Amino acid sequence: MVVFKADSLSQKICYIATVFGVIGLVLTCVGVGTPRWQSDYATQPDGSYVKTGSINFFYACPAYSNGTIIGCANRDANLYGYSTYSSASPWMKDYNQRMQNAGALCIVGICFLFFGTLITLIMAVIYLQTWHNLIAPICLFLACLFMLAGMAEGSRYLFYNDYSANLYQAGHVVTIFTLLLSAFAAGRINFSRWTEAGKIPS
Repeated sequence: MVVFKADSLSQKICYIATVFGVIGLVLTCVGVGTPRWQSDYATQPDGSYVKTGSINFFYACPAYSNGTIIGCANRDANLYGYSTYSSASPWMKDYNQRMQNAGALCIVGICFLFFGTLITLIMAVIYLQTWHNLIAPICLFLACLFMLAGMAEGSRYLFYNDYSANLYQAGHVVTIFTLLLSAFAAGRINFSRWTEAGKIPS
């Protein structure tokens, strides 16, 4: 087996992909953990608006005072604080299940993003067998799929109109760029190793 070290350009691409991955992780973790995926407002007599509640896939904050949260509750079968839920609407019978599915899909996507970012960093500094370099792009590809599926599942009942959803969506876009850079670096490394081993004419 030929001893091989990744070329400096491939290493730099991996490092840049890692930075993008970390940024994506921060954005998605903050987005999924904060309540403002959907915020509700009420009109005041003077024509102004006041925030009356906010929700995400895991909990609702229906108690506000002067725009400040003063009370939140975990999501349960009663769906207390979920303004878009109505027990009088038969078609909403799967509301709680869809919120649970959406949250789970988003978290699985974050896990894949974490592992894809970590393996991309490892790929830059440690010798891996040729096909092992494909693990990072595969993880990041699955991260993109699960994150998008989570947002799509939740959008059946939630109206994404506040910063938490925006942060998560921005994290998803950054993840796509991470996937692009990681896949490009993996391709460069594999091609260089095959060339060094004499499997591809240089």
